[in-house]
Amino acid sequence: MITLPSLSNLPPKRVSIAEAMQTAQQLHAQGDVASAEKIYKLILEAEPNHGDGIFYLGMILFQGKKFDEAFTLLKRAVQIHPNVFEFHYNLGLIYESNGHFEQALECYRRVVELEPSGNAHSNLAKNLTDSGQLTEAIEFARVAVQRLPHAQRAIAHNNLGAALTLRGELAQGLENYKFAIAIDVENASMHSNYLLACNYVANPDLTLLFQEHKKFGEKFESFIPKLYENPLAAQAKKVQRARVDYKVRIGYVSPDFYGHAVGQFIEPILATHDKNKFDVFCYSDNFHTDDSTARMKALVSNWRQVNEMNDEDVARMIQTDGIDILVDLAGHTARNRMGVFIRKPAPIQVTWIGYPNTTGLSTMDYRITDALADPVGAADALHTEKLLRLPECFSCFQAPRQSPDVGPLPALANGFITIGSFNNFAKITPHVMRVWIDIMNRVPGSRLLLKNRSLDNPRLKNLILEELCKHGADPKRVDLRSPDILPMDHLNGYNLLDIALDSFPYNGTTTTCEALWMGVPVITLAGNNHVSRVGVSQMTNLGLPELIARDTNDYVHIAEELANDLPRLVALRRGMRERLKNSPLMNVTRFTKNLEEAYEAMWKKYLAEPGA
Repeated sequence: MITLPSLSNLPPKRVSIAEAMQTAQQLHAQGDVASAEKIYKLILEAEPNHGDGIFYLGMILFQGKKFDEAFTLLKRAVQIHPNVFEFHYNLGLIYESNGHFEQALECYRRVVELEPSGNAHSNLAKNLTDSGQLTEAIEFARVAVQRLPHAQRAIAHNNLGAALTLRGELAQGLENYKFAIAIDVENASMHSNYLLACNYVANPDLTLLFQEHKKFGEKFESFIPKLYENPLAAQAKKVQRARVDYKVRIGYVSPDFYGHAVGQFIEPILATHDKNKFDVFCYSDNFHTDDSTARMKALVSNWRQVNEMNDEDVARMIQTDGIDILVDLAGHTARNRMGVFIRKPAPIQVTWIGYPNTTGLSTMDYRITDALADPVGAADALHTEKLLRLPECFSCFQAPRQSPDVGPLPALANGFITIGSFNNFAKITPHVMRVWIDIMNRVPGSRLLLKNRSLDNPRLKNLILEELCKHGADPKRVDLRSPDILPMDHLNGYNLLDIALDSFPYNGTTTTCEALWMGVPVITLAGNNHVSRVGVSQMTNLGLPELIARDTNDYVHIAEELANDLPRLVALRRGMRERLKNSPLMNVTRFTKNLEEAYEAMWKKYLAEPGA
């Protein structure tokens, strides 16, 4: 027996530990965390090895961000009750939310052993995919689909679609995404996953692809309410904001304000914005932080952490902040906030850099691009947004804070040409493989080097090698490498390449800039839409249009000619970093000025429009 403290004006009373546990859990569920914590501690004073008491006190400490104490208790609870799958599952969630993915996987594997349900298999599949163990992820996701009733299979199909897409099995991946969104019709995140995967399709029907994005907008706009305000109040705000001395409020929304590719492109802009003309706000939707996050936080006076807030509350925060131009940096990529933009919390809404296509939303006013990535004409009809083309390029690359020197051309020491790509494997389709193998066959003795996170897993590495060999590759001339953890090591990997090969139809962006920074020329294939014309924009702005291929035959021909011209490769390598530094791709001052002029044009147009 223990004595409970007075609660709700009731006197203290003596109860059994079981009754105390029940009371604590009720209080915990009702949100009275402080009272629940007191009771859990009393339970543990009376019975130090009470597994449930240890576990739930650990959960409270975790919610209070007392991570070290929480982990100590939670791991102890699992040791006391090693066969309670809920303990392993929740411990796994906490590991996962703090970026300890290997430990989370161990917990989830134990969950599957103890409770081999479809949901447990599906959750394990998701985490295996996140860690790059795609073959095993597919196996567990397929078991999940089999074990779950049809109405509950959406998440399992979604997880299976993700793993298959990343492994390069796009057709099956898309099929499973379609199953998922047909079952869970109101799940916007799953629908976004499907749209993102559609961009990997070779030779897509662009009109059909546009319609798929429009369906997303039409569906979710039909049942997500927009934020309205009194028209007179809105007009009064508009008049007030038209003052000459008014600073326009720009809000950037992203889950990627860290050492992510998007973070690398937005950081120099945040540093260069004219603070006399603009008040900058950042809405960060990720618990993950690093040195890049700290630098970006220091660059803006208004930083909002929104990862624990729902779309409605984030939209209301943005509205309260009085944001004039709200900029989406995610599109349909992971952890996007399309639900915020559907609610229209700002008078002008813009999408930029995070996603290579239309959002499909009628509430998204503009998409920022350039005339090379989205040529005037056909592209305009394939967007719900108005395309606003910057004068030169649509993004600006920031040099890595630390990077190795550009090494000598590897072929000089090796005696053979090394071609390769460090792109996401989902971009390296069987068609791309065949073209790259054709280059190898035309350049005697050449080697192919691929590096990405999919190659962490030995089983998957063997499968990819088998796939390459099936298309005619000599396994002795193929080098498959897992990614390097440290940025310096990753960049140094480019010193192994003589020629980088851009993926198609989904071009690289950051990977291309990194290759160029390390002196490696990149051959790209011009397509018909933004996702397949990023390379066109980059190579043109770099002053190397001769590296842009018209078709796959031209792509192979350019690679063959370059491989057989070592003096040219040496010259390109020696001058590439300076060429990149002096190009529009790295002129952050000019780029930010162009971007700000675009914002000002949007703003003037809005102020000139009649009514609110």
